[in-house]
Amino acid sequence: MNNAPGIVFGRSPNQTRHTFRYTDALGLDRGSVMDAIRRDLQPHLPLPVPPPNGAPFIGTVTVDGMQLRYHAYPMNEGLVNVGRITGS
Repeated sequence: MNNAPGIVFGRSPNQTRHTFRYTDALGLDRGSVMDAIRRDLQPHLPLPVPPPNGAPFIGTVTVDGMQLRYHAYPMNEGLVNVGRITGS
């Protein structure tokens, strides 16, 4: 059985649009962005709930030569929401 936390990129269409607005503007493929973030985030899971000092986990990845910064928010022990991805 796999008990690894799930990683989501917004929990509604509006949240998903908000999450990817910068990477969409950069012309990056959402699938490539999600894959890179999942690979980067997976070794840090599960994230502590609540996060230390209320701060999200912040990571960086490179997709198509562009460095991106993402914010990951633990919703509970089984779910992490990536809620912001920007060029850095």
